[in-house]
Amino acid sequence: MTRSLRLFVLGGWCLGAGAQFGVQPAPDVLLVGRYNTKLAYEEVLARLDGYYQEQVGRKLAVVFPKIAPGSHYETWHDVWFAFSPSERGLDVTMRRATDPATLLLAKGWMLQIAGRTRSDVPVRFEELPPLARVQDRYLGSRRDLARALEDQGNFHMIDTWQHAGLLVSDSPLARITLEPDGHGIHHYTVSALSAAVAQKLSARIANSMSGSCICAVYSEAVELDRDLRKEAVEKSGDVSTLTAQTAYLFQLDPSVLEAKLRADPESKKRIAAAEGWFALRYRVDRPYAKVELRWAELTGYSRDTGRFDSERAMTATTAQNVRMPPGRGVLLGRRIQLGALAPGAYRLVLDGQTASGEKKRIDQRDFWFDGKTFEEL
Repeated sequence: MTRSLRLFVLGGWCLGAGAQFGVQPAPDVLLVGRYNTKLAYEEVLARLDGYYQEQVGRKLAVVFPKIAPGSHYETWHDVWFAFSPSERGLDVTMRRATDPATLLLAKGWMLQIAGRTRSDVPVRFEELPPLARVQDRYLGSRRDLARALEDQGNFHMIDTWQHAGLLVSDSPLARITLEPDGHGIHHYTVSALSAAVAQKLSARIANSMSGSCICAVYSEAVELDRDLRKEAVEKSGDVSTLTAQTAYLFQLDPSVLEAKLRADPESKKRIAAAEGWFALRYRVDRPYAKVELRWAELTGYSRDTGRFDSERAMTATTAQNVRMPPGRGVLLGRRIQLGALAPGAYRLVLDGQTASGEKKRIDQRDFWFDGKTFEEL
């Protein structure tokens, strides 16, 4: 037996022995860190502004948005911050949901913040029970999600480069993240102090997925590109597992598998067929004899002001005898050929006509297209 194989077998025995004698991974926790500083609240914010510009190249308003008086949410590491005046100066409380892999890292982040803001005493750490979590699919945009939670606590929609959507509240302590799930669909995760609150918020989100809406729009070429990359990563993981079982030790590069997938004749056909095509997924709350989808470009659009110079009509597509699909989570779809779509702002209008001839505006949405994905404005 070779030395490498002996090490592999010994390592596997050790893992098995650990499981046999009941060695369990550390549980998830809500990590709480507390410290005091003699700096004023404004001085702390000024120091943190410099810290985040140095560390991540972003200003305080982006990394450390205010969500309530004396409360902020740090988007870089997903940490709640609370500041309260005291006889000793300013008390600072930090909270972060952690797992065994990030617990020590999270403590290190909190110690860095305390050091930058002149902590007078060591940070006092406490590990509380983990946040309750509920996950499910979501058929809508981050703005739809925000509208669904308007009366469910003090939620703020936060711009972040970490998630497709992020809503945060300090009362109740809760967070809702939105992540892409492919083909214009998302999945959401509700994290809250109690299971009752998490379930209540999730039920509210689920109930909002009714009625009419333009729920998603995406580039078919971009989605196919994403699917091929995901398939390559998954297949490289399958090969790694297989080789571990047979004691072959090497690292398979997912990019090699991705290149092979793209070179496949069938994949080439799919890639060529997707170029220039865009898809819309929508929902109606009543049957229509006909629906019409119209695309328009908002020329000269400013994201700072929301103003634009003009609305330039592009193209339209219609569907006949549209019925409500049965069951929650089922969407209708339309495809349209737009060619090479330039980055910018676009308006989508969905109109319907009933069997009696009545015309109705079903939905209208504005989107920003960055060359790959659409974000509702």
